Amino acid sequence: MSTTDTTMPERPAGGVGDDDRREVLLEAVDLVKEFPVRGGVLGRTVAKVKAVSNVDLQVYRGETLGVVGESGCGKSTLGRLLLNLIPITSGQVRFESRDIAHLKPKAMRPVRRRLQMVFQDPYASLNPRMSVGDALAEPFKVHEGIRLRDAQDRVQELLVRVGLSPEHRSRYPHEFSGGQRQRIGIARALALDPDMMVLDEPVSALDVSIQAGIVNLLMKLQAEQGLSYVFIAHDLSVVRHISQRVAVMYLGRIVEVGTRDDIYLRSQHPYTRALLSAVPIADPRLERTRKRIVLQGDVPSPIDPPSGCRFRTRCWKAEAICAEQAPELVDRGSGHPVACHFPEEVGIDVRLPSSYGSA
Repeated sequence: MSTTDTTMPERPAGGVGDDDRREVLLEAVDLVKEFPVRGGVLGRTVAKVKAVSNVDLQVYRGETLGVVGESGCGKSTLGRLLLNLIPITSGQVRFESRDIAHLKPKAMRPVRRRLQMVFQDPYASLNPRMSVGDALAEPFKVHEGIRLRDAQDRVQELLVRVGLSPEHRSRYPHEFSGGQRQRIGIARALALDPDMMVLDEPVSALDVSIQAGIVNLLMKLQAEQGLSYVFIAHDLSVVRHISQRVAVMYLGRIVEVGTRDDIYLRSQHPYTRALLSAVPIADPRLERTRKRIVLQGDVPSPIDPPSGCRFRTRCWKAEAICAEQAPELVDRGSGHPVACHFPEEVGIDVRLPSSYGSA
């Protein structure tokens, strides 16, 4: 694939009304992650950062689940918990119905090759002292016992699959552009033929034209291999294009989850509405006439989040019950789950920038 390919193919909505019949590949059940805050001379735990709180989430085989929310809401932590890269505080992560969150390293090793991650900064995730060829051959050495020099044919195949030249294998990470390095990161994640990949802000540091090439590549690979993606991002336009379902996070909790159309056309949670209203519209006339929702106040500290609904301190619909009782993430008549005592009634349509085509 050419690195300058910027025409994005159409993404089918998929999965509408079919959740009960689709195979659940990975599932988070009441997932909690708290990080200790230490202080004093003895370094005792004085508080806890509640990064992820009581998250229930399902990833179906062959789908792309987008995860969106403000910086610091726990998206990246959730992604690492799903892959058992960091220990959970409580709850379960089930891969093909097997709880992997409590597996010891030896038992987790065969699962590792089936669950991979692509990081936001590809340069930081690549060893600057290793050539690209050696970096891509390392998974074969670790998991299959193949020597680096004996894996060169497979390395060349990986490079071609992600739109790079086989001659690139002798180069080092600093010799590539940001988009090329991200392709290398994707190639490394593909090396062992995984079932699922967590993509943590994979295009946020790239130019728009390069973003389109990377998203095209991911969609092509998914069509060829039936991969499942958890796509973590801030750019709601990219998420709308690539995802079949979307989960919205706020301060460590999922506040709304549904199909792409559920979230972008029939959103119910006030926070989701606020996020969508901030997406730029390419048409200046529509942009001028649109009503934007501006949230008041700052995001509360995850060390001491508000009682009840965590969004209530910034919500224009909050009432007494919002402080007393945390709303459950359930379907309140809209056809998809939302965690709000007073959900909105009418959705907001967010149009994609022209560079990403039509949704």
